[in-house]
Amino acid sequence: MAKRFKFRAEAVLQLRKQREQLQLRKLSEAQRRVAAIQETLRRLRAEMDRQDAQVRDGVLTGAVDVQYMSLYRRYVMSLHGRMIEDVRQLGAAAAELQRCRGDAIVAVKDRKALDKLKEKLFAKYRKGVERDERRELDEIASVRFALPNANGEVV
Repeated sequence: MAKRFKFRAEAVLQLRKQREQLQLRKLSEAQRRVAAIQETLRRLRAEMDRQDAQVRDGVLTGAVDVQYMSLYRRYVMSLHGRMIEDVRQLGAAAAELQRCRGDAIVAVKDRKALDKLKEKLFAKYRKGVERDERRELDEIASVRFALPNANGEVV
């Protein structure tokens, strides 16, 4: 019976798999953050459009209320400020996403390199086992050929 295959760097491979999973989780979180900020920006833009439509409808149909226009202006300035802050956060989140994407790529490459090494070593092991099995079968066949049969004749 041949020795069982044992990959000596199995612990390192497991660590690299865990590192890869961690990096992929971080990448997923960064993608969620970017998507959440983009959704917030989309809602703020929709609110700005809605407010603009309300002002246009109100101004075009009646008297101008100065207090309402002052409040509207403050509200729109507040929305602009939030949008500017969200765009800044989006830039930081996008940079973080790119960094996480690079880290994930490196982690995947590291793990795949060890996987390839393990596959090559296993293929080499299998070839050795098959060679040993063939050698044993050849030896059995030659011994059987050299032994006399029941009549005492050598075959």
